[in-house]
Amino acid sequence: MKILLVDDERESRSFLANYLALHGHIIIECDSGEEALEVYKEDRFQMVLSDIKMSGMSGIELIEAIKLLDLAPKADLVLYTGFVDVSLAISALRAGAYDYLTKPINFEELTSILERVEEHQDLLYENKVLTEHFDEKLKEATRDAEYQLTQLKQLVAKQAGIENIGVFSEVMKSLVKHAQQYHTDRMVPVLIQGETGVGKEIIAKIIHYGNVETSGPFVDINCAAISPTLFESELFGYEGGSFTGGVNKGQKGKFDIAAGGTLFLDEIVELPLELQAKLLRVLEEKSFYRVGGLKKIKTDVRIICTANLDFEKQIEEGMFRKDLYYRLKVGRILIPPLREREDDILPLILMFLTDFSKRRGKHFCRISEPAAKFLLSYQWPGNVRELRNAIEWVSFMFDDEELKLEHLSNLTPKGTGEKKETKSLTPDPMKLDEHIDDLVEEALRIYNGNKTKAAQHLGISVRALYYRLERMQKNVARKK
Repeated sequence: MKILLVDDERESRSFLANYLALHGHIIIECDSGEEALEVYKEDRFQMVLSDIKMSGMSGIELIEAIKLLDLAPKADLVLYTGFVDVSLAISALRAGAYDYLTKPINFEELTSILERVEEHQDLLYENKVLTEHFDEKLKEATRDAEYQLTQLKQLVAKQAGIENIGVFSEVMKSLVKHAQQYHTDRMVPVLIQGETGVGKEIIAKIIHYGNVETSGPFVDINCAAISPTLFESELFGYEGGSFTGGVNKGQKGKFDIAAGGTLFLDEIVELPLELQAKLLRVLEEKSFYRVGGLKKIKTDVRIICTANLDFEKQIEEGMFRKDLYYRLKVGRILIPPLREREDDILPLILMFLTDFSKRRGKHFCRISEPAAKFLLSYQWPGNVRELRNAIEWVSFMFDDEELKLEHLSNLTPKGTGEKKETKSLTPDPMKLDEHIDDLVEEALRIYNGNKTKAAQHLGISVRALYYRLERMQKNVARKK
């Protein structure tokens, strides 16, 4: 800081000036109040440090005269004296002194005052600049805020997995618009239906995040991947001592973790029947009980579910409650398969091609006409997921500026898939159950024990696979 030091005792003034200079301050010395007033008029200081008792103009008279000057910004005025007089200190503060010290000066107190004066002067300067350039500073602050908000939204979108979504056809634009509309009301449960790979989870995240706003946690459960015996404790949690093997102090469930956010129930049809009634009650009463608990717990959770296109058929077969189905489909989004959205195919391919090429340092930037015709005629049984995986494979295996037909050898013409091997009956007697058990074991072997993939391969639900495995175990035990 620039400090005006005023004292008619030369030795005392020089000692104090040296101390202040050692701490990085610029010091201008005056030996009288009259001289100090004239110097103050010609220069700008952040602080005036003056003795009170001086020949001629006193320190109090000096600060009164400085206060009358119409100069800005004003310095902070600090007085000191060797006379311990309460009335003198009060007079100094009334005259407008920022603070008051007594001799011999305590340098810790002086350092503390210097720090406070520096902070105060910084605030005065910022206020002066803001006042003089308000409109300019406001625009600058708005630009900074908008930039930071954009960066934050991009970060959240990246973490959420929705930073690179291709929405090109009018159908998908309409679906995304509906999803963003559902975001505005957390009380509305949403059911998303479509084939495997169409992007049901992406739509669920758009419903949750909206335009990437603060939306609480997004907690997902794959209903096909959890054992029916563990499902209730997984959803609602449990109290300590509820069952053998549980944590002694109990554990919170997914409803607790998703409080204030979204609970995403993937493949809802796999939810055990006995739990469907409990989920319906939670939706209607907005509360639940933990396993083994007696206290009703209030919940504030948005429910989003997904199901395949055979959902209604499964309801007719008694695998899912009608009343829960109608409660879940208050908000409903039906995503058509990619083969019915021709306008999305080539733009999606180009988007993924550009993205993967950039990551791997490849040069793909366009699609040849023969390749485009083939890609449009392909049926995409795996939908967007299959398309993305296929383009990732191409970017890994090849490097070219143009995506050509020969690059697409991993796709079978028309999406018909490989010709299925037909099985014929043998002349030897055989039991159907044993044949089914063999198929189940083979599927589990192929997928290294992954029950979800094995069930998909067999064309059955994971729950049905679990029941089959339990039956097989009982049969083995019975034979022993």
